Amino acid sequence: MGVAGVDERGKASKLRAIDIVRETGMSRTTLRPIMKVSDKTDRSPDLESINKVAQTLGVPLAFLLMTQDDWRALSRVATSFADYKAAANGIVTDELRDPALAEKVLKVLKVHPDQKIHEDVPNQVEIKRLEARNALRQRYSFVFSALAQPAGRGDRDYVVALTALASAMAHEMTPTNPGD
Repeated sequence: MGVAGVDERGKASKLRAIDIVRETGMSRTTLRPIMKVSDKTDRSPDLESINKVAQTLGVPLAFLLMTQDDWRALSRVATSFADYKAAANGIVTDELRDPALAEKVLKVLKVHPDQKIHEDVPNQVEIKRLEARNALRQRYSFVFSALAQPAGRGDRDYVVALTALASAMAHEMTPTNPGD
């Protein structure tokens, strides 16, 4: 894990392992598996240790748990977030939160459900793939909504943003070929 920090002059610099060891009180042995993500032979660090590092760095714990694919998906979500937010803004009300809001956003944007190809002889393999993809995207939208919406309680703007994020992540995280 390459971590940047700020040196005593206020300039950006690489944060050294010894700096993290000093700030967290962890041993180098405990810190090593967290810092060396490329070495698969190291033991997996425990959640408490990763949380200490996250607190020391001032970042959410989830940031340290994300894979490169997760970061790429989040980057793709960021590029289309305005569309998701506009759709969510038209759907979210001040009423009780609906776990299906993210799926409704996907429907407004016409990215869910995937439509079956109209042909004379239906391709059963393709139909099953689309049905599996739609079911998975729906499940992801429910899960992401359930995780995100409580953070926005009492504030419609947060609920709109979190619903938009949940729907965008559900769409991005759904594989083209579920089961592969």
